[in-house]
Amino acid sequence: MPESFDFPRENRCPHQFYTGPFRDIESRKHQQFPWERLNGRPLVYASLGTVRNKTPRVFQLIAEACMCLDVQLVITLGGGSLTPEELGSLPGDPVVVHYAPQIELLQKASLAITHAGLNTTLESLAEGVPLVAIPVADDQPGVAARIKWSGVGKVIFPRNLTVNALRRSLQETMNDKRYRQAAQAMKLRIGIMDGASAAAKIAEDVLGLVAVRSDRS
Repeated sequence: MPESFDFPRENRCPHQFYTGPFRDIESRKHQQFPWERLNGRPLVYASLGTVRNKTPRVFQLIAEACMCLDVQLVITLGGGSLTPEELGSLPGDPVVVHYAPQIELLQKASLAITHAGLNTTLESLAEGVPLVAIPVADDQPGVAARIKWSGVGKVIFPRNLTVNALRRSLQETMNDKRYRQAAQAMKLRIGIMDGASAAAKIAEDVLGLVAVRSDRS
């Protein structure tokens, strides 16, 4: 993760490095998507990742929360075992796909609903998109805490997830320009970073130092 997304650390370990997200857009497989279904309304992109995304009820709540807003909801099921057919007809007739071209959709999105997985979070911020996070498990509560602390979005934990609570969070995040401004500022910081190259240089420097010490011994 980029340092700008982490909590301030006064005493950082000497072997801890920040490199930023590793992005290789060109190497991704082309994903089919019904672009003709997009209707020009503000786009809300919802992804709960590829592992913790097997609860149809959550997608139902997301659809109900967006139904009364002037937005178009796109839901991706992350290519997992759950299929659009299993979800059936959702309120508001959102676009539901098994797997989505995430970056291309984020480039059009006004807001992203995420499980606070680090990949989707950083890809959203790399496009300057504010977030509403629903953390489930693993590292997600920690990522969600950073979303809240950095001001790029709001957080709802599953135990508090209701249609009304989610709708309020969506409205506040879209209507309060501070969230968009914070996400855009994060986009600028991420944009000047080359995470993969930075990580490679760190590894090369450490290996070079080890080699020098080995020669001296």
